[in-house]
Formats: sequence, structure tokens, C-alpha cells
Amino acid sequence: MGTLPIPLFGDELDVGYHALSLFHSLRDYTGHFLPTYIQSLAEWRTPLLMYITAPFVGLLGTTAFAVRLPVALLGILNVYQVYLLANLLFPKTVILKLRTINYELKTGTIAALILALTPWHLHYSRAAFESTLLLTLLLWGVIWYLHSLQSFRFPYRLFPIPFILTLYTYSTATVFTPLLLLALLIIYRPVKWRPFIFNLVFFTPFLIPFLYYFFTGAAGNRFQGISIFTDNHLIDQIITTRTEPWVTNNLFETFFHNKYLAYSVAFLRNYFSSFSPQFLFLYSDTYFRHSIGNFGALLWSTAPFLLVGLYALFHDFKNPTHRFIFAWTLLAPIPAALTQGGATHATRLFVLVLPLILITALGAHYCFKLLHHRLKVIILPLFMLATALNFSAYWHNYSAHYRFLSATYWNYGFDDIFTKLIPYQKSAHKIYINDTYQPAIIAFAFYTAFPPEIFQKHTDNLKTETDADFFGYQFTENLYFGQIKDGLAISDLLSKNDLYLAVQQKEIPGDWNWNQNPPPGIKVLATTNDQFGRPLFYLLTRSDNDFSQ
Repeated sequence: MGTLPIPLFGDELDVGYHALSLFHSLRDYTGHFLPTYIQSLAEWRTPLLMYITAPFVGLLGTTAFAVRLPVALLGILNVYQVYLLANLLFPKTVILKLRTINYELKTGTIAALILALTPWHLHYSRAAFESTLLLTLLLWGVIWYLHSLQSFRFPYRLFPIPFILTLYTYSTATVFTPLLLLALLIIYRPVKWRPFIFNLVFFTPFLIPFLYYFFTGAAGNRFQGISIFTDNHLIDQIITTRTEPWVTNNLFETFFHNKYLAYSVAFLRNYFSSFSPQFLFLYSDTYFRHSIGNFGALLWSTAPFLLVGLYALFHDFKNPTHRFIFAWTLLAPIPAALTQGGATHATRLFVLVLPLILITALGAHYCFKLLHHRLKVIILPLFMLATALNFSAYWHNYSAHYRFLSATYWNYGFDDIFTKLIPYQKSAHKIYINDTYQPAIIAFAFYTAFPPEIFQKHTDNLKTETDADFFGYQFTENLYFGQIKDGLAISDLLSKNDLYLAVQQKEIPGDWNWNQNPPPGIKVLATTNDQFGRPLFYLLTRSDNDFSQ
């Protein structure tokens, strides 16, 4: 997890430093005490993953491993939860006769195995994505609710808590969780409604912080920025179409080209694209941080069982279990479909992985149940061989190629250069850090374990700094973030015991290697190379400085 994928991208760094701040001061890094919503430098964020990560970062240190470990553990927990849920929904088993041994195959075993090998779930269990925690809470809530129908005792009567916690986990839950809970209540109706209604009302106070931030805008700002309803491109298209030089009938133009129709088409296009074979079995999310590319979100070897599972689902659609899985499948793409680029956005669509796995497991169970013994003996080894080949190809590309090809998407190099900066930090007079390659302030704070108590005091008091053509901002008395206009003027900017973190092709033109041939007046203290072995970052000082570490 620490080096696969290459650590750590901006949102993960944000999680890690908030977690460090919460561990040491019970405040987020902008200074809010035990926040129910967390304010980052760029936006407001749901807080639950930060709280879960806090003890890991606080005890294990500011490393990629510490930030990603909680999500990896949640991914393992998801596999076990799917095992429990599938067995709860499909209690019947299949007897496999293997020579003289009869093996009782549970649907939960099939579902857990498929989920553990699914690229979509595996990818999101190896980085600090909130969507993995969201799936954990949804599974927890559904399992507790189904158990509460049989026995309304502790802890099953606490089933509203996981659903409420999803609202503090990832923005998708704002739309999806109420819809899923409504589907549960309709399909699996309690025999006695009174205790269930009382229970739901009893836990409503936990919604107050979320509702406050939702109506004040903090919880909804992110959605407003990416919503299809704020997509200026759609409006521009409508205006352009209505004002073409050949337009003669404005009434028809208004009827056929309006924002309501445009929003509906955008939603439906996003919605149905989420079920496309290209996304599910060929390419997944084309954004390189969300998938490895050229591999589907699901293993193609499971496609036949998914199709059989769909047949089995509709063959016995009166079964409430089948209707519930179908409802989850239909509801899952709705939040993503409401966003720009949400058609195949693997993070926003992550809740879709669960019903697809259950349908696939149902299809496998259906096959093994109906097929003749001789066919079972043939199909099972073929399926296992195809899955092994499919997964092996995926894992080879993920571990041997993706980790390097995707390095820039994961902010590669910050961990190394800031670790090399630490020995010089105390004795440095001023430190200038390039902030144009990627926003660097949180990466600096995280990897240097910058004291959160000091960080909190300066987030509301950023001073613009334009000294000697350095454009950016002053964070503390000796910390500056930005970029110098002319990299060759760095020696003029620096005084005694000053440092400058420069970036190749930002301050240093072309492939000029300052590590081998620095300009006059510049000394290179440390270098970080990119994944191809070329210089990426330089830690610089004046050549007449005898810098003590």
C-alpha cells in the first residue's frame, strides 16, 4: 500500500494531515474543534475517514502506509460483510461432489471470492478513498436491518446508525442512502412498524450537524461545482443551437432545445453509460487515478455468471431478495449520473459494485445448482482457470506497469524530497517551495510532520509575497509557497541559509540537469528523480552556504 500505487495524491495527503491534527489537538488543520464537517484549504470535506485514520497516523507516523492501512482493513472487512450478506439473502447452498468429497458451497463464499479479486474493489481498497468506507457502512446497515426483522434486539436495533454515518463519509450518500433505506423499508416491511419508526426518530439528532452544513452550503458546495445543473457547456450548446443563422422558428427551438431537456439527456446518458460493457469489462474509468486502464471494473471471466444472474433475478422476481438487489442496482448510478463526467466515474459509482457482485454470485450459484454433475466438474475448473488468468494479467499490469505510468497522478516525488528537506529545516532561515507543479503546502506539512498547532494559526492569515519576482504567498515567518519568475534568479533571491525547492521545467528549463551542472551561485543539496530516473525536484541553496543539517 505504501508504494503501490505510488503515494500519495492530494486528497490522501489532506486526509493524512487532518488525521494528524485531530490526533494531536482534536482539531482539524484549519483549527475547528472536533468538527462534524471538516474545512480543508480548498473545500469542505466529510470527516469520518479522517477520524478513523487519526490513530493510525498518530501512532505509525506520517507515511503512505499509515494513511492507507485503515482503508485496506475496511476493504478486507467488506469481503467478510459480503459473505455475511450473501448468505443472509441466499441461504440455500449447492453440493459439489469432488470425487469422494461432498462440498457445501455457499453463495456467500462465491460472492466474497469474486469481490476479493474484483479490480474495482481492490483498487479502491489500496488508497484512502472515502467510497470504501461508504460501502462498509452500507453493508453494515443492511445486515443489521435484515437481522432486526427477526430479532429487534441489540445491536440490530442500532441499524440507523451506519446509514446516518454514511452522510459523514462521502457525498454520494446524500442521494443514495435515503433511496436505499426507503427501498429496504418498502421491500422488507417490518411486521410491527412502531418500534422501527420510533428507532428512526430516536436517532434523528445525529442528522442535525449534517443538515446544518447541508443547508448552509458547506456540504453541498462540492456537488454544486460538479453538478450537471451547473454545467455551463450545456447552456452554451443550447444558446449556440438556438442562434444558428438558419434558425427561423424560435418556438420550435425553445421546445426542442431547453435546459430541462438538456439536463434530462445528460442524466440519462450518464446513467446508462454506467452499465456499459466498456466500463464494466473493458476499460473501467478512463481517469488514470481511478483505474489502471485497459482493464474493466469487473473481471471479464465473471461476465457469463453476471448474465445468468440477471436471468435468475428476473426469473423469480417475486422474491424480495431479488427485488432488493435489483433496486440497489437501479439506484446506485443516480448520484453519479447527476454530476458532470459521472457516467463512468468509478469513485462516485462505487456503491454499484455490491449488487453486481451479488448478481454474479447468484448466477454462479444458479449454474452449479442446475447443471449436471459432469458439467459442474468441467465448468468449475474452467471458471477458476479463466479467473486466475484474468486476475494475474490485471495484477501484473497493476504492480509492474501502472505504479510507474500513473506516478504523476499520485503526486510522485513529494514524499522523497520533503523527507530530504527535514534535516535542513531547523537551521534554514527562509524556505521557498514551488507550488505550481502540484499544490505543495499539505504535502510539505504531512511529510515533514509540521506541528498542526502551528499550522492552524496561519491558515487564515496567508500573506501575498512578491519579493524579488517570487510570486506566491507567505505561510509562516520563514515559509513561502509559489514560484520565481526566472529560475536563474534563484541565487539572487536566496540569502544565507535560505532554501529553495525547485521543479524541473518550472524553474529549470528543459532537461538541464542542475545536479550535474548547476548555474553559478547555486548549490544542490538534494535531488529527487521521477519514475524514469530524470531529475524532478531540487533542494537548492547558495553556493557560498555551508549548510548544516
